[in-house]
Amino acid sequence: MKKKRLLPLLLAGTLLLTACGNGDSGSSEASVDNSGSAAVFGESGNGSGETSGAGEENGSGESFTITMMQELFTDQAPDTTNQWYQKMEEMTGVKMEVNFVPTLSYVDKITAFIASKSLPMVFTANGNVLRNNNLLMALDSDGFWALDDYIKDYPELYNFVGEQVWENSKVHGKIYGIPRLRILPRNGLIIRQDWLDALNLEMPETFDELYEVAKAFTENDPDGNGQNDTVGIVTAYQGVGNRGWNGFQTLATAFGAPNGWAYQDGTMVPDFGTQEYMTALKYIKKLYDDGYMNKDFAEINAQARYENFDKGTYGMVFGVIDDVNARNVNLPQVVEGAVATVVPALHEEGKEPRCNATAGYNGIIMFTKFGDEAIKTEEDLRKILSYYNTLATQEIQDMTLYGIEGVHYEVKDGKRELIMNESSNSAQLTVDMGDIGQILMSAAYMRKDSDTEIQTALYDTIEEREAYCVTDASIGLESETYDDVGSDLDAIMMDAAVKFVIGSIDEDGYWKEYDNWLKRGGEDVIKEFTAQYEEYKK
Repeated sequence: MKKKRLLPLLLAGTLLLTACGNGDSGSSEASVDNSGSAAVFGESGNGSGETSGAGEENGSGESFTITMMQELFTDQAPDTTNQWYQKMEEMTGVKMEVNFVPTLSYVDKITAFIASKSLPMVFTANGNVLRNNNLLMALDSDGFWALDDYIKDYPELYNFVGEQVWENSKVHGKIYGIPRLRILPRNGLIIRQDWLDALNLEMPETFDELYEVAKAFTENDPDGNGQNDTVGIVTAYQGVGNRGWNGFQTLATAFGAPNGWAYQDGTMVPDFGTQEYMTALKYIKKLYDDGYMNKDFAEINAQARYENFDKGTYGMVFGVIDDVNARNVNLPQVVEGAVATVVPALHEEGKEPRCNATAGYNGIIMFTKFGDEAIKTEEDLRKILSYYNTLATQEIQDMTLYGIEGVHYEVKDGKRELIMNESSNSAQLTVDMGDIGQILMSAAYMRKDSDTEIQTALYDTIEEREAYCVTDASIGLESETYDDVGSDLDAIMMDAAVKFVIGSIDEDGYWKEYDNWLKRGGEDVIKEFTAQYEEYKK
């Protein structure tokens, strides 16, 4: 069977934008407004959001056991008999039997379990798993439960994920799992607030304002050292997976281009084939020509981009906006009094902002339909979905965020403060939970009692930007042509963009490269994406 590409890198790379450890949602959690109470596990099929007890449902009063498997990102699996797990079983009526598999061998373990028909009821599927031939063949053979006909019966769960992310997570037009949530309006621009204050500048919101701030940061000595040693913006333009956050796509979407791809007038259209994208390139070229952004943008990698910003040389950096927390740890170690914050969603004068959204998730939680440990009946599937409905309630979210009073947190001055584990220098809650959050319901971000002003401002910005998200229409679509020649096609347009910005080619030269992209396979990618979109999404 030909390997199917569910997540084309150039076309929908946002799904793999984040890593599974501290680089994804660990530093950005958020509360969700839930109407139901998180009492105990039960089936909910009436759309009310209420849950009934497990004993009430099965008449035995005993816990329902769910077998699970997920990746292990740390050296040691947690002790699932500790107080936190016991309290979770008490609160939900469900006993978790979890197989933690080291991340480096996780895909191989999935493959082996598919072959032996021994997958557990529930397991996490990251991007590599979702591209695995064995899993795709099992999926095509009805090996996993499709959830489309069920999820709206569980309103806490449905609303917690959100309609757009459910749609984004579809495989072959169906929902085969619960998305593991990530921030939707995650791509953006981080800025030195202390430099704005030093130069008496307002926060930029339009493109003209952004240009003027970049100019001032470069020419007006914002660090006050009397030297010409600062630059407005730093970014890195390397690798297809960087397109979402490297500034090019962020600016192009804000100027009106598709976020990756859009379905327009009966066909799929790539962003780099639009006039709006060319407008963004001209804007970036002006910043480059005038010396207001780093000249080595096409040479440095993502790590070097942040390292350069953290040294105090640059005033703004394109990236993911929740990285502002790390910037405010690293930057003040070099520059006393430095403060980084997030630029609001950019827009043209007189127009609404537009944000290039991520897919809003990183992998899914799947439900096995075949094998010895599978979910055999619709009744059991509904029990498990009811469990996840309960996990989405505020009471359980607080349990995953704070744990048990006196064990994991204590209240001081009306705020919950986590208790530290002295031997590990980590919060006791982190030690007790381990990596289990990957297979439970975790919000993309969650406000905490201990949030700083900067974190609060970040979450406010995220919520403001959510109204302006533009979705990549190619998410979940497949293209055999892209599978075969995608790396060559990517190189054509990435090189064309860089050459235009640095002046190696003019606008006519850029469009000649786009024609070359079309002839080398791009036309077929467009046709295949259009057919898929019209089959699964239109």
